[in-house]
Amino acid sequence: MVMDPRLNSDDGKIEEMLLVDPNESEEFEKFNAPPPGHSLTDEPGKWPWENPPQFTDPKEAYDFIISKAEEPINEENFVRLLLSGATVEAITNTITFGGFTGGFFSVDVAELLKTPIALHFMGLAAENNIPAQVFNTNPEQEKEDRLIPDEEVLDNMKRNRPDMFEALENAAENLLETEPQDSPEEKSMMNEESMMNMEDEEEKVADGFMSMEEEGIEQ
Repeated sequence: MVMDPRLNSDDGKIEEMLLVDPNESEEFEKFNAPPPGHSLTDEPGKWPWENPPQFTDPKEAYDFIISKAEEPINEENFVRLLLSGATVEAITNTITFGGFTGGFFSVDVAELLKTPIALHFMGLAAENNIPAQVFNTNPEQEKEDRLIPDEEVLDNMKRNRPDMFEALENAAENLLETEPQDSPEEKSMMNEESMMNMEDEEEKVADGFMSMEEEGIEQ
């Protein structure tokens, strides 16, 4: 006689799990992925990248890629991608990764191909007068983001090196004091000059508008 384990269970949570559809429960999501080492149990050579690559010479691989990229329909699509804002780096990475997973070349050849392929698409963008973005992120901005913020540096300096912080503060104050300041007379002259320029611009706009009205009346 087969016993139903739910009959002897005092844990209501177990009964709930037995009644829930695994496809609709987050409890089972962690079991939807293959276990570690699963790829080692596959049949060898099942995937294209597990077999000898089609191209071992980077030059031959590059010629093959460019011949495909320069086909009219493909080139038009690449131009559209560049025009839409896709970066040269993203296009290059997609092509080299696809070539590797497709078994066309090895991963080391894929890395060697990135620079010449990127130069090709930069040239394609220039030919079509497209201000293409080369990198996914701005290298200068990325470098700045990785730096410790100035505020944190100053806070640490104020706490750990008060003497240096005070010296830096004094130097900043001295710099502000030595900066040339406009005298009241100079500021007044600058304001008068700005007002005169504004009046001249207003007169030009009015004259232009009036001439447009006269032309309309004559017509």
